[in-house]
Amino acid sequence: DTTGQKYPLADYALTPDMAIVDANLVMDMPKSLCAFGGLDAVTHAMEAYVSVLASEFSDGQALQALKLLKEYLPASYHEGSKNPVARERVHSAATIAGIAFANAFLGVCHSMAHKLGSQFHIPHGLANALLICN
Repeated sequence: DTTGQKYPLADYALTPDMAIVDANLVMDMPKSLCAFGGLDAVTHAMEAYVSVLASEFSDGQALQALKLLKEYLPASYHEGSKNPVARERVHSAATIAGIAFANAFLGVCHSMAHKLGSQFHIPHGLANALLICN
């Protein structure tokens, strides 16, 4: 991107009616993508959970995503395709976190992460992790 700007789009009209979630597509992804994608999913779930638009439905999804990520993200990162169950669970957790934030929306961390990533050319998940931990 030559402008150095990102414009997130958020509208219920843009929400897909269906998604194909196939864990076979993530079995051989590099460790860095697993780490940064996993951190992005953690941030999605955390922000959905604390959102002013959160509900008992989005909270349940956010908490389930965090539970799965805590349990399976380390193994998914360290063992990769040697542990297909961990890869599948993290893939599912990221999807569940996405469903949670689609209903509760995201917070300021994601807004700042878009700018931070664009300005300093760092992965979005890393930008989120740097901001959410403080």
